[in-house]
Amino acid sequence: MASSLSKRLGALFAASCATLSLVVSATGPAGADEKSPGGPGGPALACSTAPTTGNLKVDGFDGRYYLVHVPAGISAGGAPLVVVVHGGYSTPETIASVSGWNTIADQQKAIVVYPRGSKPESPGWGWDADEGAYDITHIQKVVSDVRAKYCVDPNRIHLSGHSNGGQMASRVACTDPDLVASGAVYAPAPPPTGCDPARAVSWGVFASANDTTVVEPLAYSHVVYWSWENRPCQNEQPDGGTDVKDSKRWDCASGTQVLWRVYNGGSHAWPTGARRTEILNRMWQLFAAHPHP
Repeated sequence: MASSLSKRLGALFAASCATLSLVVSATGPAGADEKSPGGPGGPALACSTAPTTGNLKVDGFDGRYYLVHVPAGISAGGAPLVVVVHGGYSTPETIASVSGWNTIADQQKAIVVYPRGSKPESPGWGWDADEGAYDITHIQKVVSDVRAKYCVDPNRIHLSGHSNGGQMASRVACTDPDLVASGAVYAPAPPPTGCDPARAVSWGVFASANDTTVVEPLAYSHVVYWSWENRPCQNEQPDGGTDVKDSKRWDCASGTQVLWRVYNGGSHAWPTGARRTEILNRMWQLFAAHPHP
């Protein structure tokens, strides 16, 4: 499926990627048996529900580090896990600070993990989102490590990301759709090519009209990609939102959903204030409605 899509999007990528410079400048309300990546399972027999104080840094893991946030009151039966992937030239600390996912986690009793990219890009790191890249395996390992320690519901593992991190999130989802329940990204770089997911995955794409780094048509190519992979997707409907230029969603035959929302103005930076709150609420709504089947 992806090969056919790549032909259709080739012209768009060629025009957009030539000028794409992924410089990221990088909180809102909304809700571990040991499992090898992609496998079934439940919470681990000895999994912990103990909260972290803010973000816990797990250093020296697979040659990197990650941050994990566990709120008080998660279920011993398994909490949702949101994997939030920072953009290029950024860090786990930055995306944790600007994204607002910790606030969602506190309110919805979910765990959030912030992995770190492999590519040094001062002042931070970026991700190798190519087919077969080790960064895919690294994120799988981070998920497994969090699952081995904390009580995670394996059917509620979701991906979110910004810019190059949105591109990376899509790559992980298309490579290992058995691991991922659903995903939603902001201002994502080009979607993956050469990837044919084994199942349909619900996906949301958010963007800003005045983003000059990931321009609107490039962000929309993610919608085209996931609509293609979830096809047939019909019943196009408006998706609401405040101060939106375009907002719609599609229900797909597999029971999945694809949504698109582009806001007036804005920039490449992760939104702030009421707009951030609205985006996070809509992302969480998608996640809550679409666990792993």
